[in-house]
Amino acid sequence: MALFGQTMRELAECFSKCEEWVELSRDLREPIERWEPRVEGSLRWAEGGDLMMINALEGFVKETDFMEKALDKGDRCLIFEINERIGGFAWVTFRDFKLAPWYTLELSPDRAYLEYIYVRPEFTRKHIGCHLLERLMFSLRDDGKVLLISGVFSDWEVSFNLHKKMGFKVRRRLKQCRMLNIFPLPPADF
Repeated sequence: MALFGQTMRELAECFSKCEEWVELSRDLREPIERWEPRVEGSLRWAEGGDLMMINALEGFVKETDFMEKALDKGDRCLIFEINERIGGFAWVTFRDFKLAPWYTLELSPDRAYLEYIYVRPEFTRKHIGCHLLERLMFSLRDDGKVLLISGVFSDWEVSFNLHKKMGFKVRRRLKQCRMLNIFPLPPADF
């Protein structure tokens, strides 16, 4: 089986597009820096009526059923609202999270996974992302969580820098390839 995987990786390098996935983590027992946004707004937890807008901001065109089910199973989404508009949000799950067909991130009860952090383009550089993450981390710590895990593609420079600014450390780097830019192949550790 190992030979098959190696052969597939070698073939993939000839006919593929490869991306680097960076898995990050933040120890919530360490000090959390406070960030105040540079725009007037308020924080609240998402409800069912918010999901269509969150879905649209993520660029999805699906129904919101999967998001409603996720909230019902315990996921949480912190919203930063500006004049009754969603200016940004951070979505976190406490369940095992399937990152790829061959990889599920298993979360113990003291861990959470940051699925999304998003700030509308017109509100960037106003510390909204930092404020959302800071408030989310305090909330998670109050709930007994000790580790927040996240992941970004290495070319997502803004997101990567936000994570680093908020105290996340690189756990590992994976190279993920697609053969003929269609078929995903298992990631390889760097």
